[in-house]
Amino acid sequence: MNSGKQIVIGVDGGGTRLRAAIATEEGELLGIAEAGSGNYHDVGADEVRTNLGRAVSHAWADSGIKPRRADAIFLGLGSIVTEEDQDVIRTVVRELEIAPDDRIGVDHDLRVGLAGGLAGQPGIVLIAGTGSSCYGRNDQGQTWQAGGWGPILDDPGSSYWLGLQAMIASVRAHDGRGPDTILRSRVMTELGLSNIREILRRVELTGMKRCEIAALAPLVTESAACGDGVAHSLMERGADELALMIETVANRLGFGQTNQASVVVTGGLTNSGEVFFGPLRRSMQRRAPEACIIDSQLPPVLGGVLLALEMVHVPASSTLVERLAAGHSRRHEQCVA
Repeated sequence: MNSGKQIVIGVDGGGTRLRAAIATEEGELLGIAEAGSGNYHDVGADEVRTNLGRAVSHAWADSGIKPRRADAIFLGLGSIVTEEDQDVIRTVVRELEIAPDDRIGVDHDLRVGLAGGLAGQPGIVLIAGTGSSCYGRNDQGQTWQAGGWGPILDDPGSSYWLGLQAMIASVRAHDGRGPDTILRSRVMTELGLSNIREILRRVELTGMKRCEIAALAPLVTESAACGDGVAHSLMERGADELALMIETVANRLGFGQTNQASVVVTGGLTNSGEVFFGPLRRSMQRRAPEACIIDSQLPPVLGGVLLALEMVHVPASSTLVERLAAGHSRRHEQCVA
């Protein structure tokens, strides 16, 4: 590799993991790695600093190139809402000396999701991971966000919400206020409980982090796939809330029958396949028929690369996007093999 080429870093971080990717101005993907949570509202700035440093360090190791300061970095992280949030993360990056002070871009994770999923084109991104949120941009450059208010105020349809609902359904089934469900035994097994009454101690006294509650979401998706009525109902309820976010953003940005909205979906729940996408598509057909789910062109972390490249005046050409996509695909195939 020509050492004279500009090198940038893209970062995508949510409640469960943070990913960092290093690439050249020509779209050559040099290295990619991940670490723990990238949501500093959940884990604090110090832990995000540790996770960011680890992910970037491992990405450099993956590249086989001697680490150096990148020409620019763009971070899309969960919980980035205010300028104060952005300043906290910029300070973290400055302390790690990852990139020049004037080329540190910081925004919410939705922005890198949209940039990657639609390769810079207008449309909508839905995040269904530890948390849930939706963001769009129209061809006039107007943007709008729905959701993303955190686990106390919001996050319906997210992994956290499904995990919480699984525990609620379990205790309601136990005391007779709700229908029986296989979630009760599966939640007990997952949490190491010998009696469902121990769940109160586990939640309130021992305490459960947001990511630990979100880790219960697969119990719901798997139970729904097995035909459990309660789990199926939870998937339908969650999907309708996610579709409401899409409907709200589409209406706010003026997407309609003559101006259809492309929607990309990212986050851990997408790994659940049709048990997740089936209810979501049905709810979207009712609420937002002008919106259509399409495959993402690039993952969010490479959306961060595209936004970092913009900071060094390199536009997202089709050739550049194709090279990034090919590099990511090769690495994914190597990991699977």
